Amino acid sequence: MTLILRAAAAALVVAASTTAASADCTREVLQSFTRQSNTDMVRKEMNLIGETGPFTMTIDYVKPDRMRQVVKTLTAPDKPTETILVGSDAWSRTGTDAWQKLDKSTTDQIVSFFKSTFAETPANVGTFECLGAETIEGQKVRAFKGLDEPKQKTPEQIEAEKRGEKPAEAPKNEAVRVVYLDVGTGLPARIIFAREGMLDKPIFKEVYSYPTDIKIEKPAG
Repeated sequence: MTLILRAAAAALVVAASTTAASADCTREVLQSFTRQSNTDMVRKEMNLIGETGPFTMTIDYVKPDRMRQVVKTLTAPDKPTETILVGSDAWSRTGTDAWQKLDKSTTDQIVSFFKSTFAETPANVGTFECLGAETIEGQKVRAFKGLDEPKQKTPEQIEAEKRGEKPAEAPKNEAVRVVYLDVGTGLPARIIFAREGMLDKPIFKEVYSYPTDIKIEKPAG
């Protein structure tokens, strides 16, 4: 579970410098996620690939301090792994097994994940350029593409330069990040990672919705 939380969190944070050309687009994306952090309830649904194959993850957030995460694999969709956070306590179970209270260290990680991905206003969402408006699954959105980060030299490249050799180029990351904002609400609608020219076939996708009736309670017993 800890690895899953790290992967989900890492997908949201990409550090980059802001340029004048992308300043307005970046500002709009930042304002959207700031607005989301001030929303009482958010649902995030993701399609991911893990060590055991594809799986889905649904996370419900309820302010000020409640979260529910449900992970389902394609091989065992009837035995989801469910985690609940209420305040400073967390529980987990698989399928219909009994709920188990999690230790403090694991709970602290979940609390940190909750704060960094929803409860706190983001300090940096990366740098973006505007792609324009479109309609996805009947939803009118504005699309923003994340710009490449400055490439850092690998240890192998540094050593080659010390020897006076021409360093080999690092493998190029072909995936791009695209954030879609709902035209009507201005809130984040979805995020994808996909190869250029193949945005309709994302490698990673997360979809946001904003129900008003999410209820998260401590497990009975």
